[in-house]
Amino acid sequence: MKVLVSAFLVIALLFGPAACTDVETREQRFANTEKKAAGGNVQAQYTLGLMYEQGYGVTQDKSRAVLCYRKAAEEGHVQAQYRLSYLYSHGQGVPRDLQRAAECYEKAAEPGDPEAQAAFGNISFSGESVHRLAK
Repeated sequence: MKVLVSAFLVIALLFGPAACTDVETREQRFANTEKKAAGGNVQAQYTLGLMYEQGYGVTQDKSRAVLCYRKAAEEGHVQAQYRLSYLYSHGQGVPRDLQRAAECYEKAAEPGDPEAQAAFGNISFSGESVHRLAK
């Protein structure tokens, strides 16, 4: 048993540090995602928005998150449309605009996103933006 434990410990010491050197840091992941987004990758554009919104690998910047989400949403990315809606409804990175939030929630809800459908229903039910949607 001692031999088995010793062998395992030797293997872990030999290969453990080497395996850890390949781990991507948050900053490296951000840089790689930024490159993919610049190349037109819509999923990367959305992920970049999340990274800016959460401050993952970069200084938190919700205004930049809005720009990333808007770009991905224009390409049909439903989750980006939803996140954009959320930021508008809470005034994060942009001035609070419930009308714009409702419009974005509606666009995200159309393909069947359940979170967007619920949020659109809630914002519509509250009446804060409905009067403009009906026009």
